[in-house]
Amino acid sequence: MSIHSLNSFFEPKGVAILGARRSPGFGYGIPLFLQSQGWGDRIFLVNPAGGELHGQRVYKSLRDVSAPVDLAIVIVPAEAVPAVMEEIGESGIKSVIVESAGFAEIGEKGRALQERIRAIAIRYRMRAIGPNCVGVVNTRNRFASVELLDESMNPGPLSIIAQSGVFGNILLDHLPQYRLFISKAITLGNRADVDENDSLEYLGKDPSTKVIMLYLEGAADGRRLLETLGHVTLQKPVLILKSGRTAPGKQATASHTGSMSGEDEIYRGIFAQTGAIRAESLSHLIDLARVFSTQQRLKGNRLGIITTSGSLGALTTDMAVSAGLTVPPLSSSTVDQVRAMAPDWMNVRNPLDIGPSATFSRALPLLMADPEIDMVIAVMVIPYAVVRQFRFVGFTVKEWFGDISAVRSQYPDKPLVGVVVGHPEFVNEMNFLCGPSVPVFTSPESAARAMAALWHYSRGFQ
Repeated sequence: MSIHSLNSFFEPKGVAILGARRSPGFGYGIPLFLQSQGWGDRIFLVNPAGGELHGQRVYKSLRDVSAPVDLAIVIVPAEAVPAVMEEIGESGIKSVIVESAGFAEIGEKGRALQERIRAIAIRYRMRAIGPNCVGVVNTRNRFASVELLDESMNPGPLSIIAQSGVFGNILLDHLPQYRLFISKAITLGNRADVDENDSLEYLGKDPSTKVIMLYLEGAADGRRLLETLGHVTLQKPVLILKSGRTAPGKQATASHTGSMSGEDEIYRGIFAQTGAIRAESLSHLIDLARVFSTQQRLKGNRLGIITTSGSLGALTTDMAVSAGLTVPPLSSSTVDQVRAMAPDWMNVRNPLDIGPSATFSRALPLLMADPEIDMVIAVMVIPYAVVRQFRFVGFTVKEWFGDISAVRSQYPDKPLVGVVVGHPEFVNEMNFLCGPSVPVFTSPESAARAMAALWHYSRGFQ
């Protein structure tokens, strides 16, 4: 079916929740959450017991709901799902999220049950997400089929595809602390119908999605994944974290979402051929998302480094060069301008180690303007005891480092990231100084590796 058949998952006109209940669980919490997001007049609760829940009528059957409904959320025990799917199909609803667990992930009995609901979906020409998932999120209209924190509902440029429902949910809890916010999220679960390829194609055409994050346990269709990634990465970056590299990891994915993860070399080849960016870990995935969601494509691989610590500048250089970047000499114009304000002891080169010269705020814009430099990593460290002394005499870190956010705005087409190592209060203060468009890393290696990934993606467009 066309990917447009996924629209109702994210832009439903009416939502039936089959399995709404008065005891704790998804059937209790999801209706309450949707009410809080302004969806109270568009959700319809269904449970054979009838009655009332959260001030809303509970219908005994979906047939009793006369209002327009184009999305059904199923939260009933696994053995009851086929009968509920039949009821949904007879009602004419074409989009279904099955959040219930107990299918292919538990073995042969569950796989047989999953095949039954898949056959029902095909017979009624329904699209189904799940089972064993938490469904979807659309922050633009504040719709979600799972309970979320308020800060997770702030709209942003990222979208998430995750096979694991809990992983997707926890990631939404985790990302705001890095100033990362999402547009949409899809948790696929066991993929009885909708899979990562459908999701990639849909998000590839979604105007509010700028970067796609994909957590993959195993491909539903490897050949189609190769084709889909090949054209989606031409439109926007796809950052992939794949589990199941080891034999025990493969067993874990099979018992989690029923996925067969396959040989890792094959996936590595698919990602390399298509321009998808593979993350080595969850923390690496977040590092990549921070850079790809805030920085422009790179025009070249020439890195400028400005630092208040020579050792951290050297570590940044090592990782950058190892990852495929170059650290070239500064232009003669930049060298002349820096020398004009630098003390005699300062070595004017790249990396530019300003030490305690107090020239950082004037030197950074010069590196950003340098035509021989394509990107800048700013390493900003001061012993926290010194910072406290600054405060005592009324001197701020902004006066020392300058207005980093303003410098970024002055050169919007040249990527800039920061590295801050030290006391947590100092890191927080520098995060505020840099603003949302300059991600701050707490290790030089992480910053350099993420910038190198941006270059590897960008050179596909050269």
